Amino acid sequence: MIQRVQSFFFLFAAVFSIAIVYFFPVLQHESIDYFLKENFPYARFCVFSSAALSIFAIFQFKNRKRQQLIASFSRLMITIAFGLIVLKSEERGFGLGMMLLILPFISLIAANFFINRDEKLVNSADRIR
Repeated sequence: MIQRVQSFFFLFAAVFSIAIVYFFPVLQHESIDYFLKENFPYARFCVFSSAALSIFAIFQFKNRKRQQLIASFSRLMITIAFGLIVLKSEERGFGLGMMLLILPFISLIAANFFINRDEKLVNSADRIR
């Protein structure tokens, strides 16, 4: 069902990923801020696809294994975006958005934890029957 805990974590990951793109600079150099919405098109694509996968995973509540797989791909996309930004950073300092990319990643890990917990609960209920 949509009101499960992991759904809220998926929603949080998607909203925060999109917020990072538009509102938080990922790199800073002297007085210039580099945002994902203006720079780094491949990293921006990875973050948007991670957000889209997170939203898609919310509606896959009937298939927990698929939700776990989608969450894994979403985490992979965040990791790729992080790596792309680090490769392009050269001598610039990391901005707040770069550090905040950890929050959607942790949120997806928490969603996976609660999916596993639901799976164990369903399996134990099947054993009792």
